Amino acid sequence: MAFVLGLAVAYLIGSIPFALLMVRWVAGVDVRTIGSGNVGATNAARAFGKRGRLPAFLAIYLLDFAKGYLPAQFGPGLCGAEHGLLGPVLFGAAAILGHCTSPFLRFRGGKGVATSTGVFCVLTPAVLGVALLVFLAVFAATRQVFLGSLAIGLTLVIGTVVEDPSGAFGPRLPLTVFSSAVALFLVYTHRSNIRKFLTRRAPA
Repeated sequence: MAFVLGLAVAYLIGSIPFALLMVRWVAGVDVRTIGSGNVGATNAARAFGKRGRLPAFLAIYLLDFAKGYLPAQFGPGLCGAEHGLLGPVLFGAAAILGHCTSPFLRFRGGKGVATSTGVFCVLTPAVLGVALLVFLAVFAATRQVFLGSLAIGLTLVIGTVVEDPSGAFGPRLPLTVFSSAVALFLVYTHRSNIRKFLTRRAPA
């Protein structure tokens, strides 16, 4: 029972719309009415102008990161149910789901990138570090945040297997399945970006 309640709390923590709250409190606007309308760090930063954009992005990213990190890191232990990798995976999944389907936003939300990175900081920090470097490289080359985000997902899948090939389909199977699910989920949450990108590049 404690484990189920813990998952519910993780979901609620993940559902806190920090981007919406910060933009509303500081800039006085609804983040859903600007830019892409997405309730995430990248879009929210647009409300703060050129000088404030980077600090705002970092602040919101770190808050959304914490929504994934804290439940995955502390949730299983507080509930007395470690379950090896499975506990952090389930608590992290609940937080990501909360971020993307927030009851405070009529079960809509962000795209899950920052919260996912918080979870993977607990599960496999070395692979996450590589994934973030890949993100920076892809963004530098393309200037497309969504492509960098998709690259994070792909790198997490490959990295979790390469990090421990013998355990990827043994003791670390929950992590392998979870990283694959997150990568596919990021494709789903970025489907509109993918569609627009392909449409722009399609021959007339």
